[in-house]
Amino acid sequence: MLDDLIHASSWTAEQWLAAIILVFIVVAVLVFLHRTFKLFQMTRKQPYRPNLRPLRRRRYRADDEE
Repeated sequence: MLDDLIHASSWTAEQWLAAIILVFIVVAVLVFLHRTFKLFQMTRKQPYRPNLRPLRRRRYRADDEE
């Protein structure tokens, strides 16, 4: 019986359809889990905060001192 399932040359159209649907479901679940995992990874990261008001220091140049 297992031998009949392994050899795909004897599969009927309904068996091919069932196999394709099962593969699609497995791939969809894997993609969903991967994206969910990535989403949780992104929420754990500290958000990027740009330094919008840097300290303004006067830069002294040699010709300013004269």
